[in-house]
Amino acid sequence: MTGCDNVLTTKGGALVKTAKHGKRIRLKERLLRTVSLLTAAFCLMTALSAVPQASSATSVSDLQKQLEQIQSSMAQHRQELADAKKRESAAAALEEELRQQVTVIQSQISVLKGEIAQVQNAIGQKEQEIIAKQAEIDQKEIDIDNQWADFKTFMGAMQELREGGSVAMLSAVTDLYQLLTFSEMMQDISVKETQMLDDLEAAKLDLENDHKQLETEKAALETQKANLDAKNYQMQAKQSELNASISQAQLTQDEAAAAQKEAQEAIESDEMDYEAVQQQIQSIISSAAASQSQLSFTGFICPLKTYSRISSEYGYRTNPVTGVYKLHGGIDFAAPGGTPIYAAAGGYVSVAGWSTGGYGNYVVIYHGTMSDGKAYSTLYGHMSRIAAKQGTYVSQGEVIGYVGSTGNSTGNHLHLEVWQGKTNAGRVNPRSYIPI
Repeated sequence: MTGCDNVLTTKGGALVKTAKHGKRIRLKERLLRTVSLLTAAFCLMTALSAVPQASSATSVSDLQKQLEQIQSSMAQHRQELADAKKRESAAAALEEELRQQVTVIQSQISVLKGEIAQVQNAIGQKEQEIIAKQAEIDQKEIDIDNQWADFKTFMGAMQELREGGSVAMLSAVTDLYQLLTFSEMMQDISVKETQMLDDLEAAKLDLENDHKQLETEKAALETQKANLDAKNYQMQAKQSELNASISQAQLTQDEAAAAQKEAQEAIESDEMDYEAVQQQIQSIISSAAASQSQLSFTGFICPLKTYSRISSEYGYRTNPVTGVYKLHGGIDFAAPGGTPIYAAAGGYVSVAGWSTGGYGNYVVIYHGTMSDGKAYSTLYGHMSRIAAKQGTYVSQGEVIGYVGSTGNSTGNHLHLEVWQGKTNAGRVNPRSYIPI
């Protein structure tokens, strides 16, 4: 651990370091510092009492309350912004997931449509086969009818022969052989006609059975198609449901984006209000401090009694948070979170609150004129918690806050700036003034 053991003072207009040894020297410095602080405190009380209450102490108190209200509003709007970002992110993730599901369902629907088309074609083929089979059945019925007509004609002729007797039989034959075999021949014809009719009936029955089988197969195909159609309908309905959910997710994203815009605008408005109130407070404090020409100090002390290291020096660098190459207007002391931060010198607390410029919780102290004839201020940034009150006087070495990592920060540290004057336009290298 590194500590700050020396104090930078001025002698003859030049800054010099004094060692920690020498009881008499240290006692003298303490007495001088005490007298200086008492004088400064007395001067501040005199200045504040000389300014009307409505525009100084009361106004500062009221303005500080306004700052607290604005900070509360900013915190609320930042939370709303964070919540809106989460909603937008969740809705975007949901939309992506839903779109993937739609892609899968569309692929399944495409496969189903192919299967439905195949089954429909098969049904069409079965219908053609049924039509062809029915035509065969119809033809068989015609053949049977024709054969039956022939058979009836034959049987009628036979009946006439039987009824006509021998004379009829003799007139029907041309020779003795026919006469002798006539009866047998007629019997054979009768048997063949009967067999032919039986064959036709059997063929018709086979065709009808084939017809029934085709009808059964067609019915099975139609059932299969109905099932596929039902499944396709369900998938189409699911796709419509997913598309509706996608639309809702998009609407949620739009609403979340609008909420983010609204919250961001509210934050920016709060920041403007905060800066305006800060300027009013600083104006009041500056007016009080300006009337005190006796406010002075002899030198600075290190604001941390212990720290790990100097993690970043004063000068140009690439900002680790923003990535922008610009002036780093102070020195960073790496230290554990919660390490006490002490006022480097006595003075008025001109700022104690949240920074809209990246310092997080920060404090600015106006110290008045040092013995080199120049007025100085110091800034302490990224505090985890502020202990000092805006508009009050703090003594050198008084705890004003605690090390943290608020604002644009990558880790626990104290960002210290030294200004010549009351604004950061007068930033100088703290190493020239702070004993490190």
